[in-house]
Amino acid sequence: MTTSTNGTDPPKDMSVLTASQSLSPPTVQRTLSISEQASAASSRRIAPPSFLRWLEYPFRIKNPNTQAYLEEATAQAMDYCGRGPINQAGSFVGSAILKLAAIEAGGINNTVHGMKVSSLLTLGNLIAGVTAGATMPFVGALVDHTDHRKAMGALSAFVIVSASGCQLMLSPDTWFVVYILGIILVYFFIMHQVCVMAYLPDLTHDTTEMAHYTAMFMTRQYFVQGMYSTIIVAVTFSIKLTDIQTAKLGNGLAFSWGVICFGYGWLFLFRKRPKLRDVPDGQNLVTTGFRQLWTTTKVVFTHYRALKWFMIALLFSPEAGAGTILAIAVTFLTLFVKMSVSEITLVSLTMLFSNIPGALLSRYMCKKINPLNSFRCAEILFALSNGLLALTVTGPEKKKLVFVFASMVGVAFGWMFPSQRTTVVALVPKGQETEIMGLVSFFGQILGWLPSFFFTVMNENGVNMRWGVGMVSAFLLASFLCTLMCGDFEAATAKVAHTSDVYLEQFARRSRKQDSFLDNGSSSVLKDSTASAHESCQNDAPQDDQDVQEEIA
Repeated sequence: MTTSTNGTDPPKDMSVLTASQSLSPPTVQRTLSISEQASAASSRRIAPPSFLRWLEYPFRIKNPNTQAYLEEATAQAMDYCGRGPINQAGSFVGSAILKLAAIEAGGINNTVHGMKVSSLLTLGNLIAGVTAGATMPFVGALVDHTDHRKAMGALSAFVIVSASGCQLMLSPDTWFVVYILGIILVYFFIMHQVCVMAYLPDLTHDTTEMAHYTAMFMTRQYFVQGMYSTIIVAVTFSIKLTDIQTAKLGNGLAFSWGVICFGYGWLFLFRKRPKLRDVPDGQNLVTTGFRQLWTTTKVVFTHYRALKWFMIALLFSPEAGAGTILAIAVTFLTLFVKMSVSEITLVSLTMLFSNIPGALLSRYMCKKINPLNSFRCAEILFALSNGLLALTVTGPEKKKLVFVFASMVGVAFGWMFPSQRTTVVALVPKGQETEIMGLVSFFGQILGWLPSFFFTVMNENGVNMRWGVGMVSAFLLASFLCTLMCGDFEAATAKVAHTSDVYLEQFARRSRKQDSFLDNGSSSVLKDSTASAHESCQNDAPQDDQDVQEEIA
């Protein structure tokens, strides 16, 4: 579907993109993204009341070309901002758990519940990571072969905030229950990221627009986390809270904020999607998920070299929010550097406000040197900063150096993940995003537990924690080396460029057949505007890519 605007007569279907928007007409023809189509076709049967609509204003992000506010872009921003403080609260709760466990065990080198105290957090992250890697194909099948993508995202968000709320029971008698809740939270955090990532490519098929969106999502997330940490620091130092009280304060604020952001975004802004395919005869969702994972892997490894090597690189690149780096960092700062929860909060604050220039740098570098090269540069900075931290912070007396390296890691972290998201979206052939995004998430998690595993093994055998922290840099360098095998970025994106039109035709056809695409089953908006726009796309696609489409289906 294309729109031609001259500044005076916007097309009918664009007029209902959002409940309130600011449109500056583009001067070129463009194809509406899936999110724009979904928003245009929505009946808004479930719409936010007028007195709540102000909640979304701080999260709205203009499309840099159309100057329009897109509802699902706002939803993504709210989801990022809801996840941020909950993930941040994990550092406060984790540090308090380590200290309570050490008191119960009689020392950090003793065991409790069959585990060494200093290995608790990394072992919990290891359990969540391995479980996620084993079950994400089933989650992907639910998203791919049913019309429950939105329901899965909403359900995982509900479990996240529920587990976070229940962690408010933290005390010397309940710390182990809170620890188990933390493992559950990490698992559903990973599941939620899979669901949200499935929506990301639908925002736009333009790399520049995607780089803008991802950078703005991360910038808002880091700003919210920074303000959240500032509140924690201000309260903690003004009334002298204990570590447990600080953890409860942080968790309570994160829980309340998560309820608002997740609740508004998933109830009012994210749209339903039709299922992409039916479950084959003789199979069920469990077997289909693993079969589809194998089939998609073969297709990617056979036909898409750049995407193949980038996914291999993700095997060694820690995924944002998965908890691997957080678990290692909290353990190191709490038990080796001897920082209090309040001091760890200051470290977090330093990182978070450094994340913002990092995210803005990502947007600039994605335009200047392309997203893949931007990602490579960020990984090098991350590995260098982390390695210097491990080499120079030799004990509590070097505590001040932590803040210097926290700012460097913050810039690298803020730079790395928007570049990663933009690169993935650019390399994925359109129409296969859901299954390939599921595969990308699978690759990002299947070995994501390895840093925690090596740290735990080294710690259990008495190796200095500095080497365990430094080991993370080796993973980042391995990831960087794998990206060098991707080849030319422009050639890789050109190979999948034509698939956007093919996907839009397939999507329009399915949305007319499946009422689940819309809030109330009214598909008339899309029927007239998209039925004939891409009639020849399949014929225009190269034969080898048609074969890929058939193979993956």
